[in-house]
Amino acid sequence: MADTFEIRGTVAKVDDSLGLVFGFGAVCTEDGQPYYDTQDEHASEAELLKALLNFVEHWQIAGEKHATDDAGLPEIHGSVPFVFPLLSDVAKALDIQTPTTGALIAMKPTPEVFAKFKSGEYRSFSMGGTARRRIVEA
Repeated sequence: MADTFEIRGTVAKVDDSLGLVFGFGAVCTEDGQPYYDTQDEHASEAELLKALLNFVEHWQIAGEKHATDDAGLPEIHGSVPFVFPLLSDVAKALDIQTPTTGALIAMKPTPEVFAKFKSGEYRSFSMGGTARRRIVEA
């Protein structure tokens, strides 16, 4: 049985010249510790890498507040032209020092949605999808 999930990330920069919004689309770790989202769930770097690959191969669309059409498909409110997995091993290989690992993205929203990022009404990204949940014993 698949459940929906939501991963949040913080907007770092809004670029007026190109209409892009930059930031973390998803976070795996902060200061070396697992990051838990608003649903108290953690995505490992390996899980996130698989999800990102699926996203760039099949989707790369931007929505607004997880809105769907009558068929249950995401409403399209832009695209996600840039995605970079800033994961521990990738950062180390590139000699990048970072306290946060996850997915760096640039979103190119519609002008209406861009205005909400520019005004500060929207300050984060929210990536959603479906996954099979499994209980992991600690």
